[in-house]
Amino acid sequence: MGNRTSALFSGLVLSMGLAGVSQAADVPVGAMARGGVFRCGGANFLRPGASEVHFTSYGLRNISSTTPITVERVTIFDATGSVLVDSSLTGLPPFLEGVYLGPANNLVAANNVLGPNQTTGLNSDQVLPYLPTAQRSIQAEFVWSAPVRVLVPDVTGVRIGREWNSVTGVQLAERSRSGISCRSIALRE
Repeated sequence: MGNRTSALFSGLVLSMGLAGVSQAADVPVGAMARGGVFRCGGANFLRPGASEVHFTSYGLRNISSTTPITVERVTIFDATGSVLVDSSLTGLPPFLEGVYLGPANNLVAANNVLGPNQTTGLNSDQVLPYLPTAQRSIQAEFVWSAPVRVLVPDVTGVRIGREWNSVTGVQLAERSRSGISCRSIALRE
């Protein structure tokens, strides 16, 4: 019985260690770069019967305490790979959570810079129509740069489900929330 317990314990420790490695962030802690690209999954759709809306909230955090970063481009693809949003053609979409980024409006001038320690957010439902089943899984790509090497920004995604009033188009109580994977796919040293 002792050998079996030791074997089980060793297997558990080894599997936990391997799981930690396989789920570790793809950017090493303390990594620095002058720019890069992040990709995140997501969704933007109404459930059948239009009783619930699902969208993705993307968060961008400049974790440098000394240097601003520039959000150069945002591209959003649907499940088929078609481009739904390309800020190189249309300008940056409005980031309305936290620090405002995006086109000029009557309250704020156009801006694509996150200052030191600043955070902003982009909700997919603010820039996309609700997508049919064949298109509704999305990918968002964020290209960023800095004038000097900085700590690589933090980019996150959260899929949110909310009750939906199909008559008024108003989002109501939140029903679900789950994290979505964002990966750094390129760094510029």
